[in-house]
Amino acid sequence: MNVNGEVIVKASKEDVWKALNDPETLKKATPGCKSLTEIEPDCYKAEISVGIAAVRGDYESMIKILDKNEPDRYRLVMSANSPMGFVEGDATVELVHEDMKTYIKYNGVAQVGGKVAGVGQRMLSGVAKLIVKDFFKKIAKETNTQPY
Repeated sequence: MNVNGEVIVKASKEDVWKALNDPETLKKATPGCKSLTEIEPDCYKAEISVGIAAVRGDYESMIKILDKNEPDRYRLVMSANSPMGFVEGDATVELVHEDMKTYIKYNGVAQVGGKVAGVGQRMLSGVAKLIVKDFFKKIAKETNTQPY
């Protein structure tokens, strides 16, 4: 399943980059994140509780930030497991600054398995987009601005 989109933030590219690389900000922005622990540079273990429809449950997650090109882009790789199944994602996050705004562009793919996969592609795609959009809106809020 493809997950892509864009959030526009009235903040500098450097401020958005800082927020996207700060563990405390990542914890606040990740929907349902109960804990986020850095286990090595740019690698985190997280406990996430999702309360949405058929993907509801507690997930143990690993999040890695790779291929950093500060302050323009990085790659985010995530895996999450629960008794309901698993989710794996790989996305590129790119920042573009124009006209006093920073565009957070994300483009990635996600795979699901287990009982979660039985929900149906359309519903899973909608849930994934909702969670990702919520994450980036919270990143915008953490830069003390509002998304457009």
